[in-house]
Amino acid sequence: SASLAYQRVQKVDCTSQRPVLLLGPLVDAVKDMLVKESPGKFCRCPLEVMKASQQAIERGVKDCLFIDYKRRSGHFDVTTVASIKEITEKDCHCLLDIGPHAIERLHSIHIYPIVLFIRYKSAKQIKEQKDPIFLRDKVTQKHSKEQFDVAQKIEQEYSKYFT
Repeated sequence: SASLAYQRVQKVDCTSQRPVLLLGPLVDAVKDMLVKESPGKFCRCPLEVMKASQQAIERGVKDCLFIDYKRRSGHFDVTTVASIKEITEKDCHCLLDIGPHAIERLHSIHIYPIVLFIRYKSAKQIKEQKDPIFLRDKVTQKHSKEQFDVAQKIEQEYSKYFT
C-alpha cells in the first residue's frame, strides 16, 4: 500500500478556541499543570455523570449529543457536545478526556480539536518522570511499560490526527 505524498485539505475558520486532546503517557499531569498555570486559557471538560442504560448512552453518541463515555460502577461518565461548546465559547481551550477513537466523531460535527501526542523514548523515561506538584505518585516499572506500549499503538493508529 503506497502512501500518498499529498493530501487535500480544507481550511476551516474557527471563531472560538479549539478543544485540546492530549494523548500519550502521563497526560493527566500535563492537563493539571495547564489548568493550574494558565487557568484563563485551559479548562478541563466536565464529565456528566449519567445513570442510564448502555443503549441510551450509545443512542446519545449516535445522535451526536455525546462524544465519548466511560463506564463506572453503576453510572457512565459522559463527555457531551454541550459541555465542550460551553467551555470553548468562554474563550478557553477545553481539555478533552476522550479516547482517540472519538476524534472522527468530533470532526463529523465540525469540532476540530488540537491533538497533541506526548512521546517518550522508552518505558524507562516514563518511569523516571518526576514533578513534586503534578506527578507525586511514582510510576511503577509495570505501569510505565503498559503506558509505553499503549502509546505506541495510539501513535501508529492515530498519528494522522496529530496537530
